[in-house]
Amino acid sequence: MDNQLAQQLKAIVNASLCDTKETYQHILAKIGQGNLTRDEDAENHFCVYFLPYNADTKEVFLVHHKKSGLWLSPGGHIDKNEELLEALNREIEEELGVKRWFPALPPPFTLSITPIDNRPIQTCRMHYDVWYLVATDGSNFLVNPEEFHKTQWMAFDKAEQLAKDPATLRTLKILQQQ
Repeated sequence: MDNQLAQQLKAIVNASLCDTKETYQHILAKIGQGNLTRDEDAENHFCVYFLPYNADTKEVFLVHHKKSGLWLSPGGHIDKNEELLEALNREIEEELGVKRWFPALPPPFTLSITPIDNRPIQTCRMHYDVWYLVATDGSNFLVNPEEFHKTQWMAFDKAEQLAKDPATLRTLKILQQQ
């Protein structure tokens, strides 16, 4: 078990960040079980997601992900021996082309659990998601076209029409309420 990652997760997991008490309890149980990364548990593991948001235009940046076939927020798996900040910055660099976005780990925006049913393309069955908000206008993005069919800045109503992923939809709703 990656003790550093487990400690970081324990420090940030809060019932107020979860949609239900059951989600909170399941996340705590997964941390207690260990094997938190995809390398340690190919089916059930933690991921980081980040929602780019432009407060001036009130738009979010979503991606049409090739593997999942869904419009969703960018993000990905936490690798073995990675800490949350490392995983978050690595995923931002891999998907948006921006190095070391966050100098320090920001507080999470929300937490979710996402069932995955996309075999044989993905071995994942369950993602335990730590979500971060990325305030940006996107002017420094160099999007990796290998991961996505398409990427787009869009208003909330369009994002809600395109996104079918419950966790992305929930995150959009939370952001709109702020």
